[in-house]
Amino acid sequence: EAPAPPKPAAAAKKAAPKDKDGGHATMITEELAKSGDERKLAVIAIAPAVRVAISEAFGLPPGTIPTGKLVAGLRKLGFDRVFDTLLAADLTIMEEGTELLHRLTDHLEGHPDPNEPMPMFTSCCPGWIAMVEKSYPELIPYLSTCKSPQMMMGAVIKNFFSAEAGVEPSDVLSCSLMPCVRKQGEADRPGNEGRGGRDVDHVITTVEAAAMFADAGIDLMELEEEEFDDPLGTGSGGAQLFGTTGGVMEAALRTVVELVEGKPMDNVVYDDVRGLEGVKEATLKVTPAPDSPLAAHVKPEVSDGLELRIAVANGLGNAKKLITQMKAGECKYDFIEVMACPGGCIGGGGQPRSTDKTILTKRQQAMYSIDERKTLRRSHDNPMIKALYDKWLKEPNSHEAHELLHTGYFAGGPAE
Repeated sequence: EAPAPPKPAAAAKKAAPKDKDGGHATMITEELAKSGDERKLAVIAIAPAVRVAISEAFGLPPGTIPTGKLVAGLRKLGFDRVFDTLLAADLTIMEEGTELLHRLTDHLEGHPDPNEPMPMFTSCCPGWIAMVEKSYPELIPYLSTCKSPQMMMGAVIKNFFSAEAGVEPSDVLSCSLMPCVRKQGEADRPGNEGRGGRDVDHVITTVEAAAMFADAGIDLMELEEEEFDDPLGTGSGGAQLFGTTGGVMEAALRTVVELVEGKPMDNVVYDDVRGLEGVKEATLKVTPAPDSPLAAHVKPEVSDGLELRIAVANGLGNAKKLITQMKAGECKYDFIEVMACPGGCIGGGGQPRSTDKTILTKRQQAMYSIDERKTLRRSHDNPMIKALYDKWLKEPNSHEAHELLHTGYFAGGPAE
């Protein structure tokens, strides 16, 4: 007779490495155990790729555990608020998309800012940022200045949310649940702090969270589903795609194209940037609305629109190949997405290990499925994003936005 499959909690405990003494999972557990005046308001935000892989740590297929059960489990661990990093991914799209359009307009008008050259590279992957800083410092000006969704969420939590909740930023414990082992280092970077100290105090990975659930005897599958907390619990399908290669590009195009053309798109899915190929590239024709700053640069005798050349590099090896080809003049682009890990964040170092050679495909399909089930598919349609700008940030790329949501880079990497 075949042995019974392990119970979910046992599977998670076996799959998860023990947290080192003083590690962030331990620190969070200690913080959550405090009471009275010592207790801070504990909040945690969940990254897109976590929700499709956490089930594997419990011996279940990718995407099996509904996000609502993960939210409930985090509350049982002791978190006071559970927020969705999808909201910050939507915010990233608003800032990054606006930055791209500003750079593109300046170049078409013939007065490009030397500090904002083209093409523009995405900036949300810390592994990619580390490679540029250490191996390709000449590319630093080409990076978007936008912080990653994790760090934008940290800034929003410590500033906007703390003010809305009537709590001092220093009395908020801001945590992130991430698929990536580099996210703690990202949180440690200079510039990722404010008047309340660090924007993100602690980061735990998918595997570490599974171990915390196991240690606490929490079986996620037995829990009733719960909703994210307001006001930072709403995100779009495009934001969900941030967790896989090509997803940041697709989310950006959904917003950038509509902003330029001034009308809803017939189809929000961009098949050209989907899949797990090493390098994906495409040329899109965009027809600017009459009131768009880009409309003046359309040449009717040539075309009724403008071409936007895009590329997606899946993994640092492919990014290096693409950079070599670009430097040799073999290809030219306007906007490039790079993710360090194969498959993007779904293949991050903090995700459960798997011997299934098709695991990235399965996780990616789970990501696409979540996007398809979302009523809200575009970042700029997120009502909470509109509220953030109305109440706090004024408009994308405003002075306020640059102060809190943008960053800088260091040749050689930040000083230790």
